[in-house]
Order: sequence, then C-alpha cells, then structure tokens
Amino acid sequence: GFDAGGNDLDTVEAYDPQADSWQQMASMPGARYSHAAISMGGKIYVTGGHGDDDDFTNTLIVFDPQANTWTELASMGSARGYHACAGIGGKLYVFGGLSDGRMASVEAYDPISNTWAQVSDLTSARDGFLAVGI
Repeated sequence: GFDAGGNDLDTVEAYDPQADSWQQMASMPGARYSHAAISMGGKIYVTGGHGDDDDFTNTLIVFDPQANTWTELASMGSARGYHACAGIGGKLYVFGGLSDGRMASVEAYDPISNTWAQVSDLTSARDGFLAVGI
C-alpha cells in the first residue's frame, strides 16, 4: 500500500491474535500498491499492482511465512492493478483490473509448473472488485 504521505510501501506485518500483537516480517522485494493477494498452500501470493516506477506490473511474488522470505515467480501475461485474485482447485486465478484501461482478461497460475495460462475472459471489463475461491 502507501502511507498518509503517499509514499509506496514494501513493509509486511503479521498479526498474532493470541498475543494481540503485530510483528514486522521481511519486506516485499519492491514497494507496490493496488495489488491483490491470496493465501494458498501455506504461502501468500501477491499479484501485480503499481510497482516502484509507478507503472502497473505483471509480477507474481510469494511469501513463505515459515522462512520469512519472498520469492519472485513467473510473471503474468498482462500487467495489471486494481484486479482480483482467488485460489481455486490449487491454482491462482487473476481477474480483470486496470492496465491501459479496464480489463476483462483472466489468467490462471499453476504453482507446480510455475506457469500461467490465459482462460476465458470475464463477461465485461472491470476493476476494483473482489473474488473468493470456494
């Protein structure tokens, strides 16, 4: 995200509900905002957003909370921000968002092969929404 002064952030904090406290974790490899994130397989995947140069990015990074480390994975086919993502059937799906305009495209990431595939588009372009995996 970004702070009250408009500075992009790369900081990560974890909340411990039992201790009712926050702990600083390893910073993301680069500041970003307007990204999407999901938890899948004990890791946190972060897709796209505005990168350090204030352009939309197509990056996928994953945080391993056990090791407190970030790893960059295969990039999405399209740079995007203000999109949604969800974990469905062991894959990460990224929906819509903004790039040069609103997008209807959907991509699916397979963490086993570290590859992306284009899947059927949304019925209309959209941004600023949420998706939930079931």
